[in-house]
Amino acid sequence: MPPPAPAPVLSIEKGMTISNVSVQFDASIFKIWHDGAEYANADPEYPYWAMDIHVASWPCNKTTVLARYSGGKLQRAALYQLRGRFFVDTSRHGGEPYLHIDEAIRYQGPGTIRSMKKPKFMMVGEVVEVDESHFMVSWVTRDPYRRNMVYEQSAVMHIEGPLPDREQFVGQLCCLEGRMDSLDHRRDWACTSIKLC
Repeated sequence: MPPPAPAPVLSIEKGMTISNVSVQFDASIFKIWHDGAEYANADPEYPYWAMDIHVASWPCNKTTVLARYSGGKLQRAALYQLRGRFFVDTSRHGGEPYLHIDEAIRYQGPGTIRSMKKPKFMMVGEVVEVDESHFMVSWVTRDPYRRNMVYEQSAVMHIEGPLPDREQFVGQLCCLEGRMDSLDHRRDWACTSIKLC
């Protein structure tokens, strides 16, 4: 595996559009361990750490999410600004939702620091369906943890604010920005901006 590094939101590979859900999280490290899965140790120079991260701004019954990082060990209980790529439920491919950390910047300060910032996302995907308050978007992604496996993902997003002529987006590749109000990509992702690519 390569060392952690920012990845583009969109790339074109052999005529295929590859999209990443680029995210920014403020989160503290709840638990961290050596990832023992086969994928995690493909490159012994950059083995993966696995961790449960705590997002204080999410509802109290679902504040943790799995994260993976091939950099140095992060400090348990410390607050970080995490940038990376989010992969939704990949149960068909043997995995749960997780954050692939590409950059981790520790917040400095006395005692325990908390952040109530909601995670933000930006991505490019095809709008499949749209109604008065929601739309479904799908995209093809490349998962660096699973040896660059390519597969399709989808999410249902709440439309925040007025969106005139929403039908124009159906079947089109669009750039979307918004926030994640929880881990649930079927109910709790809010789109705050959508533009045709």
